[in-house]
Amino acid sequence: MLKLSFLKLKFPRLKIPVDWALRFGLGLVLIYAGTHALMDPISWLGFIPQWVGNFINLETFLYIHAVFELVLGLMLIIGLWLPLAALVIFFNLLAILLFFGIDDITFRDFGLLMMALALFLVSTETNKQTNLDQ
Repeated sequence: MLKLSFLKLKFPRLKIPVDWALRFGLGLVLIYAGTHALMDPISWLGFIPQWVGNFINLETFLYIHAVFELVLGLMLIIGLWLPLAALVIFFNLLAILLFFGIDDITFRDFGLLMMALALFLVSTETNKQTNLDQ
């Protein structure tokens, strides 16, 4: 039992692996974003920096990115190639933060970025045993 003596509360210790919470939390966010971008692309076009249009049509880029997010979200949920998926998600979110800039939702993107990094760290073979068995 975990004791918070100053609150006089006792909580049972849960045996849920850390990677499970990170995988499903981040995976569902990516699946939602990818699905919504495919269903309502007009709402998402404003999030793409305009300079991307110099290299590829914005609608095409949005479609590719949405499918990319769906695939990565599913990879997390089914547990396929977790370290690679988490690392790709980390760099994708880092690119969003760097290229889109700071705005009212930056705190959310930073939190997701750190979730991806944490998932990468706990899913690597060397860290898996030490972090999940604590």
